[in-house]
Amino acid sequence: MVKKTIYTTVVRRLDPLGRIVLPKKYRKKCEMDIKDDVEMYLEGSAICVKKYNTRCKLCGETDNLIVFKGTNLCPACVAGIKRLKV
Repeated sequence: MVKKTIYTTVVRRLDPLGRIVLPKKYRKKCEMDIKDDVEMYLEGSAICVKKYNTRCKLCGETDNLIVFKGTNLCPACVAGIKRLKV
């Protein structure tokens, strides 16, 4: 699977504390909800922000997560998937 980069420019002014508001369409595209943790890192001279996934995608569990193809799953959900008759 090839990820397509979409270049849409939005200019925001930093407030006195250095904060900006991420546009709602960006948050929706990245599946970010209120109170989600985000990860910030530098890539060259760019500041990158992405959702920090620390929960099972299916149930929200936070312990003993297994990462499968970029998706966090807990052992209980993995076991449930294995029991499915497909």
